[in-house]
Amino acid sequence: MTVGRIVMYVFAAMLAGVTIGMLDSLPVDAPAQREVAQPQVPVMATSISVRTPPSSSAPSSSAPPSQPSSSSTTAPLALAGRDVVRPGPELPPGVAVRDQGEGWWRTVPGTTAQVGTGRVRTYSVEVEQGVVVPQAQLPFATAVDEALADPRGWTASGDVAFRRVDVAQPDVRIRLTAKETARAICGFEIPYDTSCYVNGVVYVSAPRWFRGAQSYAGDLAGYRKYLVNHEIGHFLGRGHEPCPADGAPAPVMMQQTFSVSNDALADITASAPQGAAVARDGKTCVANPWPNPGVTR
Repeated sequence: MTVGRIVMYVFAAMLAGVTIGMLDSLPVDAPAQREVAQPQVPVMATSISVRTPPSSSAPSSSAPPSQPSSSSTTAPLALAGRDVVRPGPELPPGVAVRDQGEGWWRTVPGTTAQVGTGRVRTYSVEVEQGVVVPQAQLPFATAVDEALADPRGWTASGDVAFRRVDVAQPDVRIRLTAKETARAICGFEIPYDTSCYVNGVVYVSAPRWFRGAQSYAGDLAGYRKYLVNHEIGHFLGRGHEPCPADGAPAPVMMQQTFSVSNDALADITASAPQGAAVARDGKTCVANPWPNPGVTR
């Protein structure tokens, strides 16, 4: 073999090797590009799935508010149409009141001038500790003062006068009292929160003071005046009274906390008599906080 042929064979072999190498490189590069492209697809899918929850959660998060609003509008309408509902002895809904107090009372500082021209009866205003914040004690005392000083109150008869004291020994103490304390002192034979007068002390039920009675239909200020005048009436020797005539103002000594209906009171007090028996005569009065409602101010 000549030298020229050898050179030609070597050159041909080199050329074939280069060609084969180029062909081999094409399949290798193509899969590599696909492997790089494939990870990008999950990345895009992941970004979409991350965005999807906010868009899908928006309707579900807005749905709950719409549900309560619809129920809150329909419930009062349904209740408004139920004319058979009558005020009962249960405590009305309202602000939360602490059940437990500390079992001792602090006198609210302050005195008043004499109100009325009859025999002077002194009183103090006291608050069971742990029932209300200190800032609420003065408003309680002020409400008591106003109830006893009103011309429509007990002083209208001319037989009694009132004066508030804070140091001297009073004739009667008027105490804002925790729920459980009032129940323990006043008794709970009738299973509804109420106030009472016991041995020279008026125990004002805190739940009733802050939430009133259904018979007063949301008139909390009016109920508070009734509560003070009713219990002071017991201090003055008055007993319970029934409704005298259908549609008349309820006597202040009627148990208006429970009802202004004789029939309802007869049922409520049947198992625990409250003094004078109440006849089931169908008479229903109108809530009234004053011993002498006919007196002009």
